[in-house]
Amino acid sequence: MEYPLRRASRKIGNDEALEILRRCTWGFLSIVGPNSTPYGVPLNYALLEQDGEKHLIFHCAHEGRKIDYLKLQPQAAFVAVEGAETLPDKFSTAYASAMVSGSIEIVDEPEAKRALLKFIVYKLAPGFQERGDKHIEHRLSDCCVLKLKIEHICGKGRKKEDPYALDHLGF
Repeated sequence: MEYPLRRASRKIGNDEALEILRRCTWGFLSIVGPNSTPYGVPLNYALLEQDGEKHLIFHCAHEGRKIDYLKLQPQAAFVAVEGAETLPDKFSTAYASAMVSGSIEIVDEPEAKRALLKFIVYKLAPGFQERGDKHIEHRLSDCCVLKLKIEHICGKGRKKEDPYALDHLGF
């Protein structure tokens, strides 16, 4: 279910939210485990745009809380934030963020995993593809790849020069 932003003046369009995802390289993945136990973890990612679909690609170990929770409930949310700057004189923060949600597929088939890991290296370590390829081959069986299909996207932010930052405090 989509909720409208409470502060509509902070809404960033979907195209700009995608640009934030293209520029950023890490964010926070939020998932839910047994008994509605929440879990959030910071992760590097790469945005894959292919055949009209958009996915966030992550790599991780085969085991652990994240994988256990995703096997129970493959729905997730992810947030990337850029340019966060505390504005003490305005009792606020300037920032731009992209929030996405969707289902996560655990990719463990070797060829698909290899291709997605090469994509991550291409996006996050340009110029190191040869070293990245060697590292991928060395660690291929030790890792898996997560592929979050972006089903919903929303952007939210605040510009530094926003004159209405104190309205909600009555100033």
